[in-house]
Order: sequence, then C-alpha cells, then structure tokens
Amino acid sequence: MEIKKPITSAASKLVLRLKILAKEKEITRRKLVVTARQLAVTAREKEITRRKLAVTAQELRRLHATLEKKVLRRTKDLEQIRSKNEAILTSIGDGLVVVDKEGRITYINKSFEEMLGWKSQEILGKSMVQVVPREDQNGIGVLFKERILTQVLAGQKFVADLTNPFYYIRKDKSRFPVSSIVAPVILNKKVVGAVEVFRDITKEKEIDKAKTEFVSLASHQLRTPLSTVNWYSEMLLTGDVGEVTIDQKKYLEEIYNGNQRMVDLVNTLLDVSRIELGTLVIELKPTDIVKLAQNVINEHKLQIIEKKIKLLPSFEDNIPLIKTDPKLLRMVIQNLLSNAIKYTPDGGRVSISLALEEEANVVLTIADTGYGIPKNQQNKIFTKLFRADNVIGRDTEGTGLGLYIAKSIVEQAGGKLWFESKENQGSTFYATLPLRKIKKH
Repeated sequence: MEIKKPITSAASKLVLRLKILAKEKEITRRKLVVTARQLAVTAREKEITRRKLAVTAQELRRLHATLEKKVLRRTKDLEQIRSKNEAILTSIGDGLVVVDKEGRITYINKSFEEMLGWKSQEILGKSMVQVVPREDQNGIGVLFKERILTQVLAGQKFVADLTNPFYYIRKDKSRFPVSSIVAPVILNKKVVGAVEVFRDITKEKEIDKAKTEFVSLASHQLRTPLSTVNWYSEMLLTGDVGEVTIDQKKYLEEIYNGNQRMVDLVNTLLDVSRIELGTLVIELKPTDIVKLAQNVINEHKLQIIEKKIKLLPSFEDNIPLIKTDPKLLRMVIQNLLSNAIKYTPDGGRVSISLALEEEANVVLTIADTGYGIPKNQQNKIFTKLFRADNVIGRDTEGTGLGLYIAKSIVEQAGGKLWFESKENQGSTFYATLPLRKIKKH
C-alpha cells in the first residue's frame, strides 16, 4: 500500500496561483474576443463613414460646380445690368450727379461733363457746391445753406427748382441757366446722399424773352386806344359834351370801369416785361417807407370799411429814410396789402408792420386771417399767372402777376420775400428791404 505524501504549503500556493493565472488568462482572452468584435464593428463603421464621406465629397464637388456655374451666370447678368444702367445714365440728356452725405461727388454722367466742362476723374470725391458754384439771375452767389442740394442732405424729402431758374458756373467760369430736381438717397431710413438732375434751359429762356418782348410791344400798342376810350368816357360822364340820362350814365360807368381794369392789366404786363427784359427804370430817392405804407393803407380804406376788416398797423419810430425807388416799393406794399384784404372774408383781420432789424434791414410784415394757400401749391405762389385753386372762384379778376412782380422788385433791391400760410387760417408775408442802395440794371 502506497502511502501519499502530504502536499506542502509551497505546492498549494503554486497550484492556487496557476488557477488564478488560468482564470485571468481566460478573462483576458474573452476581453480580447470582445475587443476584436468591437474593432470589427468599428472597422465596418469606418468603412461606412468613409463611403458616406466619399459620397458627400462627390456631392459637394457637384454642388460646388453647380454653384460656380450659377455665380458665373449671375455675375454675368449683374454685369449686363450694370452695363445697361451705365449706358442709360450716360445717355440721359440731362446732367446727373450723385453725392454722399457730406455732399462729395460719387458719380457724374456724360451730360454733366459736357455741360460743365469737368471730367469724372477731376472731381470725384470733391464737394459739389465748391466744384460747381451757383448764382442767381442777378449774378449773386448762392450761399451753401440756401442751395437745394444742401437742403435735401439736411433732411428735406424732395426739392424742385423748376420755377426759379438759377445759373451754374462751368469750369471755364462761364455760366448757363439751369433748372433742377434733387432727391435724397435713403438707406435704412437714413439719408446717405442725394441725386441731382439738372438741365440747361438757355433755349427756354430765349423763348421766354421773345414772348416777353412781344407782350411788351403789344401792351404799348394797347395803351393808346385804351387811353382814348378812358378819355372820352370821362368826358361823357362829366357832361362835357352834353347831358346824359341815368341809364346812359350807368352804361358809361361800366365802360369806364371795364376800361380801367384793362389799363391796369396792360400796365401790369408792361411792368412784368420790363422786369424780365431788365429795362425797368429805377429812380433812387430817400424814401419814408412808413409814410408810403400809410398812403397805401388810405387808398384801401373804402374796401376795408366795406368788408368790415379790422386793420392793425404797427410801425416802429426808429425807421430811417431808405434810398430806394418809392414807385416800385409802393407796388410791393400795394400788391401784398391788396391781396390780404381781397382774400380775407368779411369781418376778418389784417395787420401790417414795419420794423428795423439789427442787420440794417427794414422788415415789412403783412398778415391776414384769410383763406390761406393750399400746401401743395405753395411752391408755385410766386410764379407768373399762377392763382391758387381756393381763391379763383372768389376773385375772377385776379391776374396772378402781383406776387411775381413784388418778389422780383424785392430781390432786385437785394431783399427777400417769403411767406407762411395754412389753408383757411390765413397767410403772413415777410419782406426784408436793405438800407443799402438798390441794384441798378
């Protein structure tokens, strides 16, 4: 009988360690199997991703090619549009200039170059008001703040200067008459510049001068027969050639009054033609403007009483004599005051005042509580033959020349005439009359 030897503790430890190592090896093997499977899955996912990326890259190349074609086509279309717009702007017969917010020139067309003598490369980036000075009809330079381009850049929506021609100065210092329209360039509700379109109106001025000369000639020819009718009518009315019946006197008075209206119209037309032709005779004399205004008021007293108008005169005591033409100044006051009375309803109020300004100007102010001037027609009120819609039916005998004459006389004297008005609330006309000499023509 074989006797088993007992296992020593060292051997037991070895056996136990071998079992542990075997178990760890099995665990490691299993982990490696799992890792291998994961790697296989990852490899498949990578392959799928690679294939997707390949498809995406191909799609991107296709989209890029398509986009590139579209961009080229759009660029070509934009270039054609730009060329077309450039051709249109270049072909416009009127001068065109675009300026930025500071009034610097950013674009001019061919007509601008031809009319003013400047080339685009010479003036781009320069101030329009400095490059192209502006003068009024009397040759006086227009201040920066009074130019319509400046007004638009300051916030006015639209300004047209069609009824009050001015002159632009060319590069060679010669000048030509111009009418223009200026509109703002608006971006994000802010004014970022302006566009001005202007045209040479030399031919129109020549035609207008020819018409004025014809009116002057016709008016002179009309004065003689009208004077004859006036003379004989007066003789008949006064009984110098025999007694007339009541009915005959009534008819003669109608003839006389109608003839007087014709004489007034002819004289007005002659005044207009003289102003426009520069042949208006100006006789400067020391003039008491307060006394002159009071005389004009007295001439209208009957009309003021008939209409029950409350007249409010106000004349400062320190107004000196001014050297001016009293006859022309009387026409100014007469036109403004007669309009205020004529277009104020019965029982209304009219005021006339004279005050001395610090700038050595006498300021004439005539205000009324009359019909006023419609806002959409206020820019035409000083033009020849214009009459506002709201007064035509109330006064059929008006000529629409009084304010034109008054403004022309005041401006020739170196003054300024303007107004404020609201329809059905009345009007206020202001005239500044300088104490210096009136400009002769």
